[in-house]
Amino acid sequence: MSLQLYKPNPKNTGCAMSFQISQRPDQEPQFFANCILQHSWNNQNKTGSFSESRNDPSKTVALKFNEFELGEILNTFETKTAYSTFHTNDSTKTQIRLTPYEKTRGSGDFAVKVTAFGFTIIRNGSDTFKIPVDPGEAIRLSFFIKHYFSTLDSYRAEKAADNQKKYQSNKQKFTPKKTEPKKQEVAVEEDDF
Repeated sequence: MSLQLYKPNPKNTGCAMSFQISQRPDQEPQFFANCILQHSWNNQNKTGSFSESRNDPSKTVALKFNEFELGEILNTFETKTAYSTFHTNDSTKTQIRLTPYEKTRGSGDFAVKVTAFGFTIIRNGSDTFKIPVDPGEAIRLSFFIKHYFSTLDSYRAEKAADNQKKYQSNKQKFTPKKTEPKKQEVAVEEDDF
């Protein structure tokens, strides 16, 4: 299951970002995000192309978010408070920021200020990916994240129920050995009379 945001522009500085919920058999579901930089702009059609960037490692980035980072993203959308985190592995250091900003839609009497959000991802201090998230997109991404939480919780509840069944099954198979209580010998002292 996935959700995509495409943000090409005439300056050829756009970015596309896709979010996926992935699950392998007998493993917890995981939440991934992938970004790809815009490769070109067709001025005649007013469309951007991304596919040519797919094979250039400097123009793509893949991220795995844990449940608490996703909670922080939801918090940013709901409270309009910036969030920043850092991912690192053997060869890659990636900074991730999600920040709210004010944006004007329309013009004249129809101008409306709204809060949008910007994802900024910087890998190894040089590869930069930026994508704006409009309010409607933030709501849709929020529901996608909540769907992931529901999927994760269902998986965990099912695993816990399976473990409980196994425990109960093993408990019923175990019957402790019955032992006769030991007879206690009482020492009798003879009194001298």
